Amino acid sequence: MIKGFLQKVTLFFTIGILLILLGLPYCIWLINGNSAADGILGIFMILGIIPVVIVLIIDRFLIRKYGVKKVNKVQFIILGSLILLFLINWARLQLQLL
Repeated sequence: MIKGFLQKVTLFFTIGILLILLGLPYCIWLINGNSAADGILGIFMILGIIPVVIVLIIDRFLIRKYGVKKVNKVQFIILGSLILLFLINWARLQLQLL
């Protein structure tokens, strides 16, 4: 099962797993911190993991339905569009400073 699961790796799956693996220990560390602000930040970060898990579930469902290549292609288009929007917004903000 793990072998077949790892053969169907997509962009969002990789990013989501990395976010969970890196974010969860940091959240726990913040919750166990000394101040209340650290604890609240840790709780907010744990709440931020919920959308990541939802995206991972949708990703797995779409892979079963359409296949890895089609899903990966769409995910790269989505990521490229978000990066393009970020760059356009950054350029717009730089022009406002002039």
